[in-house]
This record gives sequence, structure tokens and C-alpha cells, in this order.
Amino acid sequence: MACINDIPFEILQKGVTPAQSEKLIQEKSDMVYHVPGGYRLRGVALMGDNIPVGVKGDEVFFQFIKPCFGIFVLRVSDAKDIAEQLEKDFKN
Repeated sequence: MACINDIPFEILQKGVTPAQSEKLIQEKSDMVYHVPGGYRLRGVALMGDNIPVGVKGDEVFFQFIKPCFGIFVLRVSDAKDIAEQLEKDFKN
């Protein structure tokens, strides 16, 4: 299993509520997918339920829960592979 530290990311917000994180992801993204808990981004399992993951170009924005530290909103640039996987897995 991969670790979040294996993915180059930028922290956009930390210590936020689920509603605050979803709002930022919606604002930053052209498309937002809601993925189930356990969904993996480059091998990293996301925790929670109905987790917002946004895509804009080759950037991906997502809510990441780190136990004992809270909710973070992370941005991964150069993430075309993740964007393509989300579209494949959740295409309407």
C-alpha cells in the first residue's frame, strides 16, 4: 500500500470540515467526482464516504483525512493519470 507522502502534493487547507473542503474542491475544479471510501489514488486509499475529488486540466484536488490531524484539501499537479482513471471509473 502506498503512502500519501509518496505523491507530490500541495496542502491547500487543513483542519477543515467536510463542507469546507468540498466547497474549495468545487471552486477549484471543472469536474468533481464523489468516490467511495477506500478508493485509491496512486495506491493511496481515501478514508470517509462520498469523498469529493476534483479535476481541472491535469490537476487533481481531493479531501484527505489523516487520523488525529483532521481533514486536508490536497492538490496534485501533473496528475493526468488520476484524472483519466476517475473518468473511466465514474463516467456517467
